This record gives sequence, C-alpha cells and structure tokens, in this order.
Amino acid sequence: WRSFAAVFLVAPFYALATLADRQMAAGLDPAAAPQGDTAFVVQGILGLGLDWIALPVILALLARPLGIGGRYSAFIVARNWCAVIVAVPFGAIGLLIVLDLLGGELGSLLMFAALVAVLRYNYLVARRALDVSLGFAIGIVVLDFAVSLTIALVLESLFAAQ
Repeated sequence: WRSFAAVFLVAPFYALATLADRQMAAGLDPAAAPQGDTAFVVQGILGLGLDWIALPVILALLARPLGIGGRYSAFIVARNWCAVIVAVPFGAIGLLIVLDLLGGELGSLLMFAALVAVLRYNYLVARRALDVSLGFAIGIVVLDFAVSLTIALVLESLFAAQ
C-alpha cells in the first residue's frame, strides 16, 4: 500500500506536463476559449487520481482469472514506483515548454518520443514483475494506456461541457 504514496512524487512532473499540454493546445487554437484555472486544476487532480488507481483496481478484479494473482501485488508495487521514473521525462519536457524554451512542434515530438520509451519501459516492468509472455505483457501495457486515455477523454469532455 505504501507504493501508492509515490503519486506525490509523480504529481509535480504530471503538473508540468499538463501545463505544457494546456499551453500547446492554446497555441494550436488561440481563438478557443481557455478552460478556467479552477476547472483545469480539478480536472488534473481527478485525472491523476483516477489514472493512478484504475489499472490496479481492474487488475485486482482480473488477476485470478488471468492467472497473475500470485504476482499481482509485486507488479503494482513495481508499477507505482516506476511511475516516478516514467514521470521525469514528461515533466522535464513540460518545464521546457512552459518556460518557452521549447516550441510546440518540437515539444510534441519529444513528448511522443518519451511516450514510446515509457511504453517500452512499462512493458519491461510488466513482463518481469508478472513473469508473463511477451504478448501478455503487451496486453497489460495496452490496457493501461487505453484506460489512461479513456479517463483523460472522459474528463476532458465532462469539463469541456462546463
């Protein structure tokens, strides 16, 4: 359970990446009405919180049927602490964007490159911590990514309606 506290180490990097995303989106469509600061902060906190617990809850329900019940806890602990490492490149790139030291196009390209590297890293964590096949580990990473994307899209649509 202590590994869930790693979210507090992830949060500053997440905030920088989210601020950069907001800044890049504003640059793409300057005529669009910006989201209010309070709504932006609430959406960010909800997004991080839901994303932090969604996969562990889903996998807790599926661990036994998938045959990973004995290794589930080790995977979640590894995933939570590795999230701190994963957050660093996004936060660093986000900081450069927020400080206007990096343009939107190059920033997007670097964020994408970081995403590819992180997906590979997450695959390695899943493969080793769960001791599963290549395809199974890829499935876990795809599930994690799909859940994160779904949470982000749902929150974005809910807060856009405000």
